[in-house]
Amino acid sequence: MTLFLNEKDVLSLLTIEEAIDALEGPIREQGLGQASNRPRQIVRTPHASVSVLQAAVPSLGSLGFKTYSVSAEGARFWLMLFNERGVLQSLMEAENVGMLRTGAATGIATKYLSREDSSTVGLLGTGFQAASQLESLVAVRPIKHVKAWSRTRANVVAFCERMTRQLGIPVEPADDARAAVRDVDIVTTITSAKDPIMQGDWLREGTHVNLVGAMKPQFREVDTRTLERSDMLIVDDWHQAHEEAGEFILAHEEGKLDWNRVRELSKVVADGPGQRKSAESITLFKSHGIGLWDVAAAARIYANAVQRGVGLTLPIEQPPVILGGGRDPDRIKLAI
Repeated sequence: MTLFLNEKDVLSLLTIEEAIDALEGPIREQGLGQASNRPRQIVRTPHASVSVLQAAVPSLGSLGFKTYSVSAEGARFWLMLFNERGVLQSLMEAENVGMLRTGAATGIATKYLSREDSSTVGLLGTGFQAASQLESLVAVRPIKHVKAWSRTRANVVAFCERMTRQLGIPVEPADDARAAVRDVDIVTTITSAKDPIMQGDWLREGTHVNLVGAMKPQFREVDTRTLERSDMLIVDDWHQAHEEAGEFILAHEEGKLDWNRVRELSKVVADGPGQRKSAESITLFKSHGIGLWDVAAAARIYANAVQRGVGLTLPIEQPPVILGGGRDPDRIKLAI
């Protein structure tokens, strides 16, 4: 059956802990060459754009894509999940899929790159994605204290009050970005900043940094010094980073980044824990969001929906169109 799942359904079907569990195996399989991901593809008109992120996870019997349109009206997110027979299993509203899988990936990167005893967090940005980012850190490390900052003081205060109640640990407003990241073990940035809001010299030795906000080649949340001080530079997709990772692109143009230093998170997870050079190493993960995470999360959401009887069954019949090309992709193209 094909299930339609709305945003409320998605939130009810996947916790951040489940999302971390759902993504970690497929990310490892990606690093081993057993799962595939395609970098974001974008088409545009003068007034709108449509992006597509595709992936396949054979171990789950799942493949599919997330797509979203952006215009002056805002953004609209959709995901289509197929099984290994090519049958459409689910059509999902996908803004919350993106929020959950992005948070989960930060948790996984932090699990493999940060010190195991990391207990303090500096969070820059308190918008829609911030809560899942913080929840993921608490899920993988013994976090005892959080300092948060964003440009709008009222938003920071409200966020801190809500997350303190939810997580049961102190989440406190910081006076500025520097105060938020001073003397913490983990820093996560999730802002819409175009220019650096954090300086590399603010970081103490041993810090792990997650960069999650900037997604355009001319945008960056941190300065080049942050990358220079980092012993490990990790991205979600090496090719996509060349198009979207402003911090890396601009550092390379300045002659201060060798792309050969950059590794994919999937390779780190495939190689296993214990890859930090020392307790004093600074590590950095740059997140853009990839289709593999979407498909892995969607597969778990769909499985939970079927088990719990959640969602609307769509009246879609999907008899396959039999083409003379059989399984030969080139002949099928000609037939279509």
